[in-house]
Amino acid sequence: MNSHEILLDPDRRIARVGGRALKLTPTEFRILDCLSRQPGRAFSRDELMAACIAGGAIVLDRTIDQHVCALRRKLGDTDYVETVRNVGYRFRMPHQASARTDAARYPN
Repeated sequence: MNSHEILLDPDRRIARVGGRALKLTPTEFRILDCLSRQPGRAFSRDELMAACIAGGAIVLDRTIDQHVCALRRKLGDTDYVETVRNVGYRFRMPHQASARTDAARYPN
């Protein structure tokens, strides 16, 4: 999967952003893979837990928040993973992320 600057190779578990290799935990990789497969779709924390946390693990809602926080740090200064208030998270395509940043810088 290639979303402009982000390259994910699920078979080899390789993630790159802007050509830079990311050192992601298995859970962080699964979250990024899950979100980026359906850009713009908001996933609830429960959906992400079911799709991305190893079976049998006991987790809280905030466990996903901690993984997303770490994922954002590793992605760098980007808006690829957006919080959807009272829902969860969604992946933003790079052009959507930069448009949001430009709109914030230059309000009408």
